[in-house]
Amino acid sequence: MKYYVAKEDVVKYPLIQFSGNIYIVDTLKEVIRCCEIISESDVVGFDTETKPSFKKGIFYDISLIQFSVKNDVFLFRINKTGLHPKIIDILVSPNITKVGIDLNNDLSALKKIQYFEPLNFIDLNAVALKNGFKSIGAVKLSILLLGHRISKKQRISDWSADKLSDSQIKYAAIDAWICPQILDVFRRKSFKV
Repeated sequence: MKYYVAKEDVVKYPLIQFSGNIYIVDTLKEVIRCCEIISESDVVGFDTETKPSFKKGIFYDISLIQFSVKNDVFLFRINKTGLHPKIIDILVSPNITKVGIDLNNDLSALKKIQYFEPLNFIDLNAVALKNGFKSIGAVKLSILLLGHRISKKQRISDWSADKLSDSQIKYAAIDAWICPQILDVFRRKSFKV
């Protein structure tokens, strides 16, 4: 297997398609219901989104936490609901493996909202580097392990908007959903995880 993708080759790969279910979680009742579903899972995809800042010294809190379970993705609008204790229960659970890419920034930003001690996280960038990959990040790992690329066009959009666009919703769902898929390929191909 080739462990590198040149930047100019990224566009040669087809865009990944997600046809699962996406749930927008923006009320406390939905937070509790969806956290119960997620808590029953062994492996959960994880990501966050934050409103970008284009001014030096201006930073925003995380607006969205994404969790994926099989073919279901839950988009928690924590800018509307807050960082609920049920969400923190998932983040600190030793029984749920949370899988993401470049987790340090996500977890640091969440801990600024409310401190917690994250448990049982797998950072796919770290896994890739440990196994000799030269290309890391969501786009390149998706290409190398799933054979498809993901679009990053919505990355710097306003995640605190009152209503998320269809493009934002799809982007956010895919970012979390691909993580367990990539982990599964690492495991099937007997890489060190």
